[in-house]
Amino acid sequence: MQLTQGDLEGIPLTEEKFSFFGNIPFIYGNDTLELSQELLRAYTKAVSEIDFSRESCRGEASIKATVVQNEPNSAWNFGVLIPLWPILPVNESWTYALSARVFCNGTLVRHIEFIEQQDINAILYGRLRTDLVNKASSEMHRKLVQRLTFELNANRLTDMNSMSDY
Repeated sequence: MQLTQGDLEGIPLTEEKFSFFGNIPFIYGNDTLELSQELLRAYTKAVSEIDFSRESCRGEASIKATVVQNEPNSAWNFGVLIPLWPILPVNESWTYALSARVFCNGTLVRHIEFIEQQDINAILYGRLRTDLVNKASSEMHRKLVQRLTFELNANRLTDMNSMSDY
């Protein structure tokens, strides 16, 4: 699985040399992984250089991934780990929780938390299931970058829900 990489088609990447957030730890179970350079560039591009000066502002972020089984193990599974055939049905939910903070001149100016979730329903074991997880991971990263871009846009209205109907 390639959880720390993503297909970012249509997502702009920065040309900046350093990531605004530094390294963004990707926490999955007991492991802490590093995001690919492309993902770091996408998350950096989400933060406007005009609104958050690189000289006085910096960010911290982390992503925590969790997996929840929606159904018990299949009868095709012998014990817990050994599949009898290449068939091993799975129904699970993958969740990515992004927590980001932006500091300017040492003061916290934004604290953002987003959660994205994708359901994986697969029958075959192996590469086909891995491809489904990789696509779901890419999609969650894409959504997190877009949501971060929207949230850190200083020109948007504070509360879009309270706009007048007339």
